[in-house]
Amino acid sequence: MSWRNILLLLLIIGAIHLLVIYGCMYGGSREKKSETAGETVDAGNSILKKIFSGGRSAAAAAAKKNPEPEKVVPWKYGKNGVLPPNLQKQAKMAKSAVIVDLASRQVLWEKNSLQPVAVASLTKLMTALLVVEKLGKASGLELDSKVEMSRSAAAVESRKFNAGDKFTVKDMIRAMMICSANDAATLLSERLSGNSDVFVREMNKRAVEMGLTSAKFNSPSGLPQKGVNSFASAGDILHLCEAVMKYPVIMDACGESYAKLSNGKEIYTTNGLLKYPTKARPYWKKVDGLFGFKTGYTKAAGSCLAFGVRRGGRTVLGCVTGFPSSADRERFCSSLIEWAFQSGQVKN
Repeated sequence: MSWRNILLLLLIIGAIHLLVIYGCMYGGSREKKSETAGETVDAGNSILKKIFSGGRSAAAAAAKKNPEPEKVVPWKYGKNGVLPPNLQKQAKMAKSAVIVDLASRQVLWEKNSLQPVAVASLTKLMTALLVVEKLGKASGLELDSKVEMSRSAAAVESRKFNAGDKFTVKDMIRAMMICSANDAATLLSERLSGNSDVFVREMNKRAVEMGLTSAKFNSPSGLPQKGVNSFASAGDILHLCEAVMKYPVIMDACGESYAKLSNGKEIYTTNGLLKYPTKARPYWKKVDGLFGFKTGYTKAAGSCLAFGVRRGGRTVLGCVTGFPSSADRERFCSSLIEWAFQSGQVKN
């Protein structure tokens, strides 16, 4: 070995020793015990590990920033309550239904709630969840980012806006949840995933990650695609409701009966439980404590509603599908909520 190589080797060894000594001096006051074995972690060794582990440390840090999605905690079946005669009669109109006590996770009453059924715009609960989860540096969009209504989004059935209209992302989330805007759901899917087909694949992947075994989505809006509907069970829709409760931007919109968007456009809720009775619609009833969630309707799904009500520190979540009209749906849901709280089904 030449003197030059020997000298280079000595310099490398000396540098490593200096790093170890520096680490010991710097980390003397920062030693901590291992949670598993009570060993002392030497700060100098930590520095060396960072040097020699390279990409592995970066990968570990990335994994911490993107933890595995939380799995849903199942609802507790087996103690189905008995509805009074008037509610039993109304319940016959539903394809599926369920109401649960959120704290105990006990199912208070249900009908076919594990059976996949067409869910129409209840699909937008998953769309909203995925939208807020995708916002940030990776997507290039934030709540206050400006978006322009595309021609493809404005071409969907029952559109609320016109191509070229400009909004914020937050506007479009509010439009999805308040007035069930199909074009808003489509636009956000395009902006966040490139096109709606990719976004729908991501919706279904997210459903699998959560453990929603019955869910199969076919569009961001819930509109049928080539005659095929989005499906989920009423029980899984309530798991979606629980997931969106973590995001104030969604929940604020869920509880609004009216909103003025950033461009001055006014929108109104499709949820009769958030409205006061009128001469034209005397069946509307403002339900005390209602804070969410979403309506839905297609011919295949019937009239659907997912709701959440909080009273006296207790919370119930519910979902119904298949009613022949929104009036029938709202009469049943408002009575079902009162039954749950007033009959003692929800325990303190």
